Amino acid sequence: MKKLLTLIVLAILHCPSSIVHSENISDVFTSMPDSILPLLTEKNRHDMLDFYQNKMEAKVRNRLGDYVLLDTLTESYLRLQLSRSATAELRMLETDDSVSLIALVQTVGGPVRDSSVRFYDTNWMRLHWLELPVPETADFFSELTDAEPDSIVREDDEAPRIGLAEVQRSVDDLRLVEVRADADEPVFTLLLSIDELARDEKRLARRSVHPLRYRWTGRDFVRE
Repeated sequence: MKKLLTLIVLAILHCPSSIVHSENISDVFTSMPDSILPLLTEKNRHDMLDFYQNKMEAKVRNRLGDYVLLDTLTESYLRLQLSRSATAELRMLETDDSVSLIALVQTVGGPVRDSSVRFYDTNWMRLHWLELPVPETADFFSELTDAEPDSIVREDDEAPRIGLAEVQRSVDDLRLVEVRADADEPVFTLLLSIDELARDEKRLARRSVHPLRYRWTGRDFVRE
């Protein structure tokens, strides 16, 4: 019996931690090092989860005294409103080997928003080898139909026409992309910002620019 118990313990110790512990997003959020989101304390994280799970407003004051709100929580996703102009999302991803990974999406900005995405294991070790694909600016632009001309006359009648190629060049000068993690699926949506464009360029861009979606397959990201 003693020998059998020893074998069982050894088997458990050699199992991947992601299989031994069935972690959800709440687990990894509470175990998050303070260095990941420095303005939140461990108590802040615990309190927000407690409030949310008890159907209360999950709002706490951070280290600077500002409010942080946990507004969405599922088994594999959570979203924090860090301030009026900043959010953070955590998304659990599963590999083909049943290993859990964590995606952290941080977004800042007002009308013009920009995001950064980092990946970690469940011990919060950074996974530098894993990255969300970085599409070309042209990938966000779809071809216009024959009924939709690919150029327009500027509002100033004396100015020349403006075309999609010129709009793409303007976006390239200061390209900002917002990333949104999906609460229900392992999908990330990328939205190209056009708010910084001139009025005429924005009018044309609205006809062509579209979001891009990348799905985690368990091995890599595939564009849908």
